[in-house]
Amino acid sequence: MALRDRLEDMLSFTAVARTLSFADAARELGISASALSRRIARLEDALGTALLRRTTRHVSLTEAGTLYLERCTDVLTRVEDAEALVSGLAEEPRGRLRVAVPNLFGQLQVAPLLPDFLRRYPRIGLEFSFMDRYVDLVQERFDVAIRIGALTDSSLVVRRLATNHRLIVAAPSYLRGRRPLAKPEDLAHHTCLYFSLLTDGQAWNLQRGEEQVTARGRPVLVADNAEALRQAAVAGCGVTVLATFLIAEDLRAGRLVRVLEGWSVPDTGIFAVHPPGRLVPSKVRAFVSFLAERYAGTPPWERVGERRSGA
Repeated sequence: MALRDRLEDMLSFTAVARTLSFADAARELGISASALSRRIARLEDALGTALLRRTTRHVSLTEAGTLYLERCTDVLTRVEDAEALVSGLAEEPRGRLRVAVPNLFGQLQVAPLLPDFLRRYPRIGLEFSFMDRYVDLVQERFDVAIRIGALTDSSLVVRRLATNHRLIVAAPSYLRGRRPLAKPEDLAHHTCLYFSLLTDGQAWNLQRGEEQVTARGRPVLVADNAEALRQAAVAGCGVTVLATFLIAEDLRAGRLVRVLEGWSVPDTGIFAVHPPGRLVPSKVRAFVSFLAERYAGTPPWERVGERRSGA
């Protein structure tokens, strides 16, 4: 398939995935529903898998379609960025940019980058909201948001910025003299610190290769604030699971160490999302591209060394 045809089919697929309607997507693209169906069929044939489930009343994404949508959106965004840059169609980024970021991630990993962003784009004014609740970008008039974990709103344009690694950790002072943590079942004999906003509740889904288990410990602290869990873990109160963007310095300094060697918590993603539109404001493109540039490869919080425990 020619590259031009593949890009055309990818654009058609993202329109259907965003609207979950062939009729709406066809109107948006200015083509007939039958032509749109042919494009989707051509793409699925080329990939050798179904991307969409279709009934007379409903359209939904398959598992493959969900994975492909993420990569597809990223590719199309990069193509649009390149076209805007080379053709000069994008004006100098300017205006007020309203951004919603998760509280701790925003404080630790976004705020330190803002001076550089403002120096690069002096005509952009930033308005940041640091909060952990779900933000309706359209209703609350945010230009862009950073989200961590599973994404549920397929109507938004998504760009993956980095992988969110989470580790099973404890303080050396907690581990000293306690029963070894060699396998997930050993957690039953340990006190644990749980993040209450996770869908898993007071349990952790762990994996080792193809093996998956659900492990539980004795909860001594359940909180909706990860920083509270971090402080309790550093103080030796128990075992917890925390993101590397939060505990990187604790790992480097040895205040926390990994436990249950060989076992891990499934990774999630860190994404930039913004409302869809044929003409994305240059200020939004500038901000998302800036973060993608800074987090490319190994993001800064992953570049510190960590100590491992044989406990």
